[in-house]
Amino acid sequence: MAEPHAAYTGETRFPLILQNLHRYFFYLAIPVAGILTYDAALGFRNADGAWGHAGLGTLVLVANVALIWAYTLSCHSCRHIVGGRLKHFSKHPVRYRAWQLVGRLNARHMQLAWLSLASVGLADLYVYLVSSGVFADPKFF
Repeated sequence: MAEPHAAYTGETRFPLILQNLHRYFFYLAIPVAGILTYDAALGFRNADGAWGHAGLGTLVLVANVALIWAYTLSCHSCRHIVGGRLKHFSKHPVRYRAWQLVGRLNARHMQLAWLSLASVGLADLYVYLVSSGVFADPKFF
């Protein structure tokens, strides 16, 4: 059977060019997840700025950011960054463990996509309802 191209063009032609776009969106997702992590950490402060306080909104934001990080890190682009281009995993045990972890997450990438999408919607709805005064955020401590 003949090859579809006379020469291998890598990821420079359709449809493999989409892999590059996917990788770039992964790079853009990292700072967004970092900003959301910072926002969730600020949820442990009270109105006076003192640390060590939490409410239901804090838990909602922490669950949201945990699902977003799980989805982001489950990407095959992340898996390639962590363990790609290694010829011998035995010489890089830390990267091998990270590659295994990302691989286990990657098996659930679609489930994590739907869960993180739902968590973003619920977190936005919760913040909207609290900020519009529909109800007050219950405080735990």
